[in-house]
Amino acid sequence: MADKERSNKEKAENLKAILSGFGIHTNSELDSALSDALEAMTIGIMTEKPMKVRNTA
Repeated sequence: MADKERSNKEKAENLKAILSGFGIHTNSELDSALSDALEAMTIGIMTEKPMKVRNTA
């Protein structure tokens, strides 16, 4: 169990370092970044040209 806890701690520290590299240091900054990313993806989906889907059945 100690190995799993150590692995989880290492993963958390790695994620913290990655987020820090993006200038995200607090929960509120993370919430804002995730919200902005979701909004950007939603806008991208809504403005993307529809694909023509063929019925292969």
